[in-house]
Amino acid sequence: MAWNIQPSREEIAFLMEAGVILRDARRFPEAEEVFRGVRALTPRSEVPEVALGTVQFAMDEVQKAIGHYEKALKLNAASAFAHAQLGEALVFRKDRAAAKKHLNEAVGLDPRGEIGAQARTLLELLNKMVPA
Repeated sequence: MAWNIQPSREEIAFLMEAGVILRDARRFPEAEEVFRGVRALTPRSEVPEVALGTVQFAMDEVQKAIGHYEKALKLNAASAFAHAQLGEALVFRKDRAAAKKHLNEAVGLDPRGEIGAQARTLLELLNKMVPA
């Protein structure tokens, strides 16, 4: 039997917030489960895929996080959120050129928003770093 579940935006937002709280509480398996559930409910949205990447990043699994961010960008190439998170992960991988590319893309997509501001801060930090 197939279920036809149509969650509201508020219900999706509630689930995402629950996942963020679990991630921030370092309850990574539970956070992943919540974000995987949201991904199943919203298969065309990049947001839960990015959220899964943030869990991997918090667990110091940078390469796995990058995989989630790249998958998110395949769903929505114009996602400032995905570009910013990918840029941050690439900073940790010391891939300055790729990090700058994605952070600049995030700023361009969200010039006045919170994500753009986060990306600008990371770009400033990257520009102050001495090349390895």
